[in-house]
Amino acid sequence: MNNVNQNKLVVLDVRAGLAVGIDPFTEIMAAKAKLAHDETLQIINTFEPVPLINKMRTMGYKSWTERPEAGVVHTFFKKESAEEVENELPRVETADDSTFQKKLVDYCNKIRKIDVRHLEMPEPMVNILKELETLDDGHALFVEHKQVPQFLLPELKNRNYTYLSNEIDSNQLQLLIFKEN
Repeated sequence: MNNVNQNKLVVLDVRAGLAVGIDPFTEIMAAKAKLAHDETLQIINTFEPVPLINKMRTMGYKSWTERPEAGVVHTFFKKESAEEVENELPRVETADDSTFQKKLVDYCNKIRKIDVRHLEMPEPMVNILKELETLDDGHALFVEHKQVPQFLLPELKNRNYTYLSNEIDSNQLQLLIFKEN
């Protein structure tokens, strides 16, 4: 996508650590701290690290991803110049319970359901985004979740999805994710 000077590229492959359950965040932040202003950090991963992308955006980094082969995602981070810096992540608003129930009825036979409550972070978000990639037009994704997925919400907005939530209790939240026509 972006033209990257290979001499200014710092590559970090985190797949081996992830395979044994090691969160690579500390290693990634250490690599970021050593970057020169004109260098680009390349993370090689098995999924698109949306929480990391959002975090790095708040730190003044632009990013882009490439998928050179199935199951491999390269995410690049480059420090933005002052004029490129974005103000904040977009705010995403929720609706009331009656709106949730009405929209659920509207999509009645066009809903794909998933339950991510048993998954450890960041797997709920990864699974939700994978499901959305194959969701048919005019359909909605119904998600059983443990909590409000704060890092997912801006990503939904960036991808032009609307979501409604229905809090069952402090450990269960239902999400309905769809695109408005």
